[in-house]
Amino acid sequence: MLKAIIFDMDGVIVDTEFEDFRIQQAFIMKENPTLNQENTNFEELIGQSYDMLYKTLRTFIGSNDSLKEIKARFEEYNEVAYRAIDYQQLFRKEILSILNWSKENDIRLAVASSSTYEHIIEVLATCGIQDSFDVIYSGEFVKESKPNPEIYLNTLKKLNVASNQAVAIEDSFYGISAAKAAGIPTIAYKETRAAIDQSAADYIAEDMTAVFEIVQSINCLLYTSEAADDG
Repeated sequence: MLKAIIFDMDGVIVDTEFEDFRIQQAFIMKENPTLNQENTNFEELIGQSYDMLYKTLRTFIGSNDSLKEIKARFEEYNEVAYRAIDYQQLFRKEILSILNWSKENDIRLAVASSSTYEHIIEVLATCGIQDSFDVIYSGEFVKESKPNPEIYLNTLKKLNVASNQAVAIEDSFYGISAAKAAGIPTIAYKETRAAIDQSAADYIAEDMTAVFEIVQSINCLLYTSEAADDG
């Protein structure tokens, strides 16, 4: 039987990953207006940890400024842009069916996100689901966030669950890479607005309803396998 479901947040629970991507693109073009947008692979920005992001931003901008300076300018820009974002509007409410079903079946729930802990709590609280999760784990808590698998390995430890007893729900290449490196079967929430490589995921779901169906299918397969072993 499935014992845990681990959700990424941005791009899965809330449809903010693409908003982040657009903001990052706009910041780069503001800082480097001569950059040729058509010949630039902005997609590599998606799903990066903060440390990776600042390094990538500096490369796109073509600046010799320190990462600290790049970080300060981007955070100021990002804060202004995010004031207009309504998390409840971007909340994928179909997830509530998964959360309720999980509680009914004693399946533990976690969020493992590269975002800051403060931001994770803000989003989950705004959407009214903070108390649904047994573990909330931030990329701030590890030396290297996604694609390093440590964020998932530590989340599994806190859940007290083996990797083959859990499933991860991700959307970005880096997130999928982290979950798979931790040995966790992974469902990719399909993203069509940007060219994200999701091919390493075990399953690709069109929406949260499809995610739920796959989760239930995985649960049935594990239950059948366990029953066969007992027999």
